[in-house]
Amino acid sequence: MVHDILKPHWSRFLGPGAPAPRTYKYEPHSRPIFSSPYGPFPPIPSDLNIHDLCFPPNNPLPPDYDLFINAVTDERVTLHQFYARVCALARVLRYDGPNPLGLGKSPASDREDGEIIGFFSRNHIHYPMLAHACFRAELVFGGISPASTPYELWWVLRKMQITSFVCHEALLPVLREAMKLGRGEADKSWSLLLVLDPSKIIVLSDNSNLDSVSGYPTVESLVRHGSSLPEVPRKLLGGDRMAYLFQSSGTSGLPKAMMISHKNGIHSGLQGMITATQGARFMGVEPLQTPQCVLGVVPAYHSYGMILWILRINLMKLTNVMLPKWDLELALKSIQDYKITMLPLVPPIVRQLAQSPLTAKYDLSSVLQAGSGAAYLPPDVAYELAKKLPQGAAAPIPSGYGLSEAASIASPAAPGIFGLEAAPPGTIGYLLPGMEGRVVDPETLQDVQRGQKGELWARGHVVTPGYFKDPKATAEIFAEPGWLRTGDLVMRDEKDRIHYLDRLKEMIKVKGLQVAATEVEDSLLEHPEGLVRDACVAGVDNGRGDGSLFVRAWVVLSDEGRKRGDKAVAEMLDEWVKSRLSRHKWLTGGVEAVDSIPRTPSGKMLRREMRDRYHARIKMEGRSKL
Repeated sequence: MVHDILKPHWSRFLGPGAPAPRTYKYEPHSRPIFSSPYGPFPPIPSDLNIHDLCFPPNNPLPPDYDLFINAVTDERVTLHQFYARVCALARVLRYDGPNPLGLGKSPASDREDGEIIGFFSRNHIHYPMLAHACFRAELVFGGISPASTPYELWWVLRKMQITSFVCHEALLPVLREAMKLGRGEADKSWSLLLVLDPSKIIVLSDNSNLDSVSGYPTVESLVRHGSSLPEVPRKLLGGDRMAYLFQSSGTSGLPKAMMISHKNGIHSGLQGMITATQGARFMGVEPLQTPQCVLGVVPAYHSYGMILWILRINLMKLTNVMLPKWDLELALKSIQDYKITMLPLVPPIVRQLAQSPLTAKYDLSSVLQAGSGAAYLPPDVAYELAKKLPQGAAAPIPSGYGLSEAASIASPAAPGIFGLEAAPPGTIGYLLPGMEGRVVDPETLQDVQRGQKGELWARGHVVTPGYFKDPKATAEIFAEPGWLRTGDLVMRDEKDRIHYLDRLKEMIKVKGLQVAATEVEDSLLEHPEGLVRDACVAGVDNGRGDGSLFVRAWVVLSDEGRKRGDKAVAEMLDEWVKSRLSRHKWLTGGVEAVDSIPRTPSGKMLRREMRDRYHARIKMEGRSKL
């Protein structure tokens, strides 16, 4: 029997020979290349389009239900409404259709030029509809952070070669200021010019009755127009063709643009379906039959949000309660009112929920599952939040692992499935379905033995083809064909679990020895008297000019810490670190109390910003003494 990934049954997510979750026992080994306990992906047609995976052409829609809910207004979009709106908008966006906007054909790869539409919006219940309409119209889109300044937006518009644009009405002033910066002829740092056509700007308005805003057509006006057009049956193209662009986090300079193909997106979406299906089989229940209600706080433009809100639509019954922006009390009220069962989170939100007294005001008993992604999750908060949820401290919040370049690489698995042991906080678990890994010495590029530190390399269908129109940057992340250099320092243990240690570029070199900032940060957060709510550690100039650094910590004090005072806490933390860690990891650069630690919207700590602020201050103090 030929495997059919489009058949309407959960078995489509399991390929021929998929391991049985109760009887198959994964055997760890010491060979350099190790693979996922879940086995390979099921067979996929080489030209499959993401939209056709989610809505197979010959399958009827399941019974209707609420797919997206606006947590602020309670506005709802059902599954059937979503599909009808996607089809209507796609008719308008097709380059070979009526095409009222005059859109061109999109490029299949970065070797071509063509139409690329930008999305510039906070989380919105119609954002996923825009994405699926683009898939269906074979129109490449690029997701852009709504927190961008005009300069950052201008930079990303050029990086992604955005030719048309969907902008939320509240962000139009940012777009206007970005457009004033010109085409970029004078910018010597990057050769690509601004190519956005002002006549191809569309506004995403919160008022569905408006046909235009500031002279631009609204998304709703295009949906209404598309609803009156006839459907033209066609075979959608996908596979290795470019589907969308991701904006990188920008933690190491200005953002890059990551290419994601339909094949990448399909396999990223499938990983969660495979793990959910196998997890249910392990528990002895029918897979994917229990409806779930999900809290929508992860940004849709981010790789994590793309999986949650776009790549798994109609693969299982999910109602997504979307928050336009993070609001702690609104989130807690939404959990209580909508009986939310799943909390996909990022580390800053995990920490805030764990430490806020507001959680005691709301009923969180509906929550069946919580998880964290997008950045490193310190073990202390993984346990702290779990205590407040029905799962309890015995089931700490698990932390998955992925990158913009490969959205999902590893995650903790249910203890016992495939004979696997639990992956405690501090680890990122086991390789996800279809993935292979290696741990490599970043200097010699030779594989290291289990138990030794090295850079994680990953291979699988979720890995990006590279950076858009940036062959130099692409070459840097692929030392060998197909193997993505993640830039993360890890250790693979004897069970083939992966322990995250730090970003390689954020390793602190002290007298030739490497210090992982996260190890020191975890020690500070684990002080027995709970003096610290948040911590950032980085290497600062030791003033000797020998290339060695001092280890410095910036901490946000807890209520107990504030009672003790900055000076006393600094002394206590210094002694604590000395009692726990090797000499080269001691806080020779000092401890400073601050109000907050800067982070990206996805939760990545901006250590470089703290370090640069410190160096700038020291430089100014030095000048003032002259």
